Amino acid sequence: MQCSDVDLPMVEVMAKSLLSIGFRNAKRAFFDKSRVMVSVDAAKREVLSHFGAYVRKGARWSIKEADGSAPPGQPPHSHTGLIKRAILYYFDRVRESVVVGPVLLDKPTSYGPMKVPQVLEHGGTVRRTVDGEQRIYKYEARPFMGPAFVKGLDKRMPAMWRDSVRA
Repeated sequence: MQCSDVDLPMVEVMAKSLLSIGFRNAKRAFFDKSRVMVSVDAAKREVLSHFGAYVRKGARWSIKEADGSAPPGQPPHSHTGLIKRAILYYFDRVRESVVVGPVLLDKPTSYGPMKVPQVLEHGGTVRRTVDGEQRIYKYEARPFMGPAFVKGLDKRMPAMWRDSVRA
């Protein structure tokens, strides 16, 4: 391209328009990596926290208060409300992830090597001492966290991420 090929009035208009917007505004028009990263981090924290809350709510709602055991494959029944209250979520800033599930309880509630929430979610065989005698109990899974997580991923996660990164 030669100087004679350039439309000088057009170049002059572009130069004047760039000068009229100012250096600071012109700089904002370009990609700012640190600003984008701050926006992405804020969006990640917000989306994952909302996702954790959604999964917690879904898991809590799936546990119904009723007498007796729930049918295998269905969420467990609550007799005291303890398992429902123990389901929490937490955004871990170090790992940049969210943790959702029942917390360990203050009192020792383990039945053998598995904890109650783990047995409810996955099922398993548990050894218990009853009246000084060792017995083996087999529990079928009554999942409540896995289904709530999958439902959250399928139904809510895409909408939560949509338009979440703002400059």
